[in-house]
Amino acid sequence: MRAASELRESKAKGTLGKQILVFAQGFRSLLVPSPEVLAETVVILHPLVALSDKVLPLKSYFNMVQQMQRTTHLAWALAQALTKDLPAGTPAEAKAKAERAAALEVELRAKGAVYLAATLAEETKKSTRVTAQATPEQRAAVERDLLQKLDQDAQRRLCTEDVFMVACSFLEVEIAKQGSVYYLKGESPDFKETKKNRNPLNLSDEVVLKTLSSGLARPDEERGAVERGQIDSGFNHLVRLNKLHLTMTEVVRWIKEGDQKNTPRRKIDVRKHFGLSHTDYERIMSMARREGMISFRNRKKDPSNSYVLRAKNHQRVVEYAEKFGHSPQKTLNKILDDFFDLIEKRREKSTVGS
Repeated sequence: MRAASELRESKAKGTLGKQILVFAQGFRSLLVPSPEVLAETVVILHPLVALSDKVLPLKSYFNMVQQMQRTTHLAWALAQALTKDLPAGTPAEAKAKAERAAALEVELRAKGAVYLAATLAEETKKSTRVTAQATPEQRAAVERDLLQKLDQDAQRRLCTEDVFMVACSFLEVEIAKQGSVYYLKGESPDFKETKKNRNPLNLSDEVVLKTLSSGLARPDEERGAVERGQIDSGFNHLVRLNKLHLTMTEVVRWIKEGDQKNTPRRKIDVRKHFGLSHTDYERIMSMARREGMISFRNRKKDPSNSYVLRAKNHQRVVEYAEKFGHSPQKTLNKILDDFFDLIEKRREKSTVGS
C-alpha cells in the first residue's frame, strides 16, 4: 500500500486531488462523477486499511467508507444549521462562527448517521412552514420528505462502486478471492492472518477493477446468509477499530492532563475511565505509540535481568519495535518467544520422527 507520508506530502502541496484524477483517467470504463468524492474516498480508505488487522470482505470496506462519508456530510450540514443564526457581520464574528461550526462538526461525527439525520430533520422542520392546524399525517409526510431530501443530498457525497475501486487501485491495496468472496487485506502491524490460500488480483487491470465494481453493486440482501454475515461482521470490526482510534486521542489527552497535574493515570485508571478491555487498551496504546503521540515509560528493572545486544541486533529490534508500535523490550521478548516456540516445535518433530 502507498505510504501515508506520500499522501500527506501530496495533500500538503495541494496536488493530491490532481494526482488521483490523472491516475483515474487511465481507466476509461470506470466512471468518476466527482473528483472531490474520489479524493475523499482515498483519504478515508487509506487509514481504514492501515488500522485493519484482519482480512475482511471487500464489501465491508465499501460499506464502511460510504457510512463515514454519509456521517461527514450530515455532521457538516447539521453544524451549519445549528450555527446559522450566529452573528457574522464583522470578520472577527465570521471567523468565530466558522470555528464554532468546525468544532461542532468534529463533535457531531461521533454521533452516527442515524442520529444526525433525525436531528437535522428536526432542525430543518423548525424553519419549514407547517401550520398549527396540520394533521399528524401531514406532519409525518413533511418529516418523511425532509429525511428523503437529506438522504438524496448525502447520496451525492458517497463514493460509487467505480470510484471505490479506482481508490483501491491508487492505494495499491491487496485484494484477493477465496471461494466466491473478495477480501481486502489489512495493513496494521497487528495483522493476523485469517484467510489463507488467496491469490492477489492485479488492480492495474481495468477489467479486474470493473468486475470487482460490478460485484460491489450487488445488494447485501441478495447475497447468501454466510457471505452477508461475513460482510456485517467485517463492517462491525472496522467500526470498532475506527472508534478505538477516535478514542485514542481522548485517552492520550487524559493521560497527559494527569501528568500535568502531577496525578499520573495508571493503566487501571485509563481502563476504568474509558470502559476499555485489556485488549482494547493495548491496541490503543500501540496506535498512539506508532503515531508518536506518547512515549514509552521506564519500568523498574531487576539488576540481574540485564543484557547487552550487539549493535546490529539492537538496531533490528528497534526497527521492529517502531513497526509494531511496541517498546524495544516487549519486541525483543516477542522475538525470543517466537524463537523458543520454533525450537520447541523442531524438538517435538525430531522426537516423533525418531
